[in-house]
Amino acid sequence: MGTALKAHVAWLVNALSISPNPLRRPIDRVAAGITLVLLMGALIAVPASAMFAGSLHQDLSDRAKAAAQQNRPVSAVLATEPALSVPVSEAYSQDAVSSTAVVKWRVGTQERSSTVRVPTEAKPGDTTTVWVNQQGNRVSPPADGGSLVASAVFAALLLLVILESLAFALIAATQHAARRIAMRAWGREWHYFQAGGSWSQA
Repeated sequence: MGTALKAHVAWLVNALSISPNPLRRPIDRVAAGITLVLLMGALIAVPASAMFAGSLHQDLSDRAKAAAQQNRPVSAVLATEPALSVPVSEAYSQDAVSSTAVVKWRVGTQERSSTVRVPTEAKPGDTTTVWVNQQGNRVSPPADGGSLVASAVFAALLLLVILESLAFALIAATQHAARRIAMRAWGREWHYFQAGGSWSQA
């Protein structure tokens, strides 16, 4: 890993050097210039992702505050016994096991119901809290501070991984294309030299 990195750095320095080198071709400078720009982009992606995380966290916080203002918590009563609920995709994970039950709450003179997650030891008649909108329909509770931070950090890390992967994939593609072009040029030069021409090293 270290040897390969040193070799790439040496190639980049030699390709961008202003000193004369008969083995350096124009395509080497072009590839090195593109590589340098992509490396700078990869470096800029780090603070850019951090700024994105801050902006996303602020946006999510504003949405959570707006949801808390528009919606409200109400007390609901368990109407059924808790039933174990295991997602099919996580059927073999003990952590995936949870309990759900039908709960009911009143909105004016109307009664509403929904199936929610409840403690396993809960019993019919126990109360729990659900969030409802202005029409009295159940909605998700506002996200707490910890989940907002986790969401922003995860999104920023995902963005950073995508940008870094894209930058290094483009670097690899650029250098691969440059090597193919250089090898073809060397091949044409070699055939020309074998046919009696002079070696231009251009």
